[in-house]
Formats: sequence, structure tokens, C-alpha cells
Amino acid sequence: MARSGALRVAALYAGCSGLWILLSDRVVEALIHTPSTMTRVSIAKGWVFVAVTAAMLFVLVKRLVDGVASHEAKLQALIHAIPDLVWLKDPEGVYLSCNGAFERAYGATEAEIIGRTDYDFVPRAEADAFRENDRRAIAAGGTRQQEEWLTPAASNQSRRFETLKTPIYDGQGGLVGVLGIGRDVTEHHRLVAEQTRLQAQLHQAQKMELVGRFAGGVAHDYNNMLGVILANADLALDRLPPNQPERKHLVEITRAARHSAELTGQLLAFARQQPVDPRLMDLNEAMTGILDVLGRLVRPEIRMTWTPETGAWKVMMDPTQLNQVLTNLVVNARDAIVGPGQIELSSCNQTLTEADCASLAEAVPGDYLCLRVRDSGSGMPPELVARIFEPFFTTKPAGRGTGLGLAMVHGIVKQNRGTIRVESEPGLGTCFQIFLPRA
Repeated sequence: MARSGALRVAALYAGCSGLWILLSDRVVEALIHTPSTMTRVSIAKGWVFVAVTAAMLFVLVKRLVDGVASHEAKLQALIHAIPDLVWLKDPEGVYLSCNGAFERAYGATEAEIIGRTDYDFVPRAEADAFRENDRRAIAAGGTRQQEEWLTPAASNQSRRFETLKTPIYDGQGGLVGVLGIGRDVTEHHRLVAEQTRLQAQLHQAQKMELVGRFAGGVAHDYNNMLGVILANADLALDRLPPNQPERKHLVEITRAARHSAELTGQLLAFARQQPVDPRLMDLNEAMTGILDVLGRLVRPEIRMTWTPETGAWKVMMDPTQLNQVLTNLVVNARDAIVGPGQIELSSCNQTLTEADCASLAEAVPGDYLCLRVRDSGSGMPPELVARIFEPFFTTKPAGRGTGLGLAMVHGIVKQNRGTIRVESEPGLGTCFQIFLPRA
């Protein structure tokens, strides 16, 4: 385009000049015959030629310059209107230009940025990473996409940027520099992570609901069969003399059937189909009668403490269910502790906000009474924490657990419109937080 424009100007100038010289000389020769007069006219003609060609060149060059300036202004306006960071560096990493978004990120004007490098604006580790990515783009000979971390001048927090870096060459193939475009994707990544977490919560809730319905149906049918077994076993025991050897077999059948009935009750609690009698309850008062029972469940080398909240909010709950929840959590805490240890029970009033509920499954904002059970046991990795409320899932050795204890706790809490948070790390113990709605 530059060559074409220059050729047009030169051709127009040469054509007009040639015509002027040819025609003006012919006119002078035809009209003037005196040598002295012809000399003066030729001098005047030369000055007129200079004036006319200068004016013509001025008009032509001005049009070209205006066109280039207009194009440059449009390009600059476009680049500065882009919300992404745009910059150009030479092969040595020295800035040649940048846009407004880049100026805001670096906290300097374009004039202050041009001629300087990343090492003048960002920590050395970040600058080293930027320089290495520039070299890789140059070596690749084409656009490279990567993620870079930048700490903007107006913030103390690093932001994640998705950057495109492209080597730029001139008409002869010489390397001019590296063009970079960076987009802040920090919020996008946060939203993707939040969406993934919410989807996982939804799938877990759907799975637990499905398993709960299945368990409830099985438990009802199983309970009916247990009723028949127990009734017939009791009838047979009534008819057998006390010294009959077969009585011990019937006693074992009855004991096993009653134990199975207890498991059925746990299944029904998990499925939220267990009949309940909720009452307005002061947790601190209720704990007074439960602590002695809980104390007998732990080993002598384990210290158990209870820290109540002064003025704790009251809740609507069946006292029997509270006993079941605490019994299962304390037994699990006891089994997680090897040797001496500590189990801490506490309560506190807590108001959950929208932000709090984002990390709690099926929770709604409001006032809750939080019951905490914290132990100093072995803790659990995240993959186990994700499964602990599944029925029949247990980390205990065979014969030591049914896998229904925490499933029952989950069912009871959900039945009372509450929610559970579990915090655990290997070697750092586990903390269960039970949130029960304020009455």
C-alpha cells in the first residue's frame, strides 16, 4: 500500500510537470520572440512551476498523511477500547506499545511503559515467567496460548490471565517483536469451580434421596418379615418347657431378630420414615441427661468435654433422635482415636448467610443452633469424607461396623430440616457440625 501510494504521487507529479514544461515552452515560443523578454518569462514560468508543483505536492501528501493518520487513529481507538490487555514488545522484551487496559493493570501510562520491561513493574518471578513464554512464542513461530498470573497494581491479589502471544515480522521476514493479548479469567475459573461443586452436591443429594427411598421400602418389608419371625419364636418359647435344650436356639433367633429390628430402625431413620415426636428443646438441658451415657461409651484414656453456648437457641427435635445422633458421632470419634485423645462437644448460635449456604448441601439462610463434635483422631482424606453418609459404607474392619451409623445421623438431621458440615484431614482429626434450625 505504501509503495502503491508513493508511485501514484510520483506518476501524477511527473505527468503534470512534463505537460507544464511542454505546453508552457510551446506557448512562450509562439508568443514571445525577443530574447530578453523570453528570458524574463522563462524565469517567471519557472517560479510559477515551483509554486504550482509545491501546492500540488502539499495537497497530495496531505491526503496521504491524513489517510494514514485516520487509519492509525481508528486502530488506536479500537485497541484502547478492547477490555483485554494488549501489548507489543521487541525481541528483547522491551515494550513498544500497549492499550488502556494494560495501563490500568500496570498502574502506569503508555509513555511510562514504553522503553521498559516487565522487571520494572512486576515481581521477578512473574517477569521471568512472562519472558520465558515470550521466548517460547518466538521459537514456535506462531500463536501460543497459556495461562499467566499477574498481580495488578491496584490489587494485592494475583489474577489468572489467559494470554495469546504471537511473534510479529516485518515485510522482509525480520522479527519485530511479540504481540500479546491477555484476558482475566479468574472469575470464570471461580464460577466453573462453583458450578462443579454445586453439581456434585446435587448428584450427592439425588443419590442419597434415591438410596433413602430404596432403603425405606426394603426396611418396611424386612420389618414385616421380622415381625413374623419374632412372633413365631416367642410362641415357640412359651410352649417349650424351661429345661428344653431347644430353647437356647429360639433365644438366639429372637436375639438376632431384635438386633435386625434395630438395624431396620436405622435404615428407616436414614430414609426419614421413622415416626418422631418433635418437642421444643433446650439443647443444654437435654445434654445434661445424655452426657453420663456418652461418657460410658468412651475409653478411660479419652477425655470428653462439653462447652455449651450461653443463651443457646431452642430447637424442635425428638429427644430420642438427639440421643441417636450424639451416640453415633461419639462412638465414631472414639473408634478414630488410637490411644489417648480428646473428644470436644460444644454448641453455638449461628446465622447462616447465602455465602455460608453455598458450601452446605440443601441449606437455606437463617438462624441455626450448631452442635459440634470434634475429635483428635486419625482424620480422613477427602475421598472418604465424600462417602461417609452412604449406607453400609464403613472404614472399620469387618464385624466392627454396619455402615449405618452416619447414614442414620444424616437422615435424622435432614428430617429435622438441618444440614451437616464435615471437616477432616489425615492426622488432624475430624469435626462434625450439625446445624439445626432455630425454633
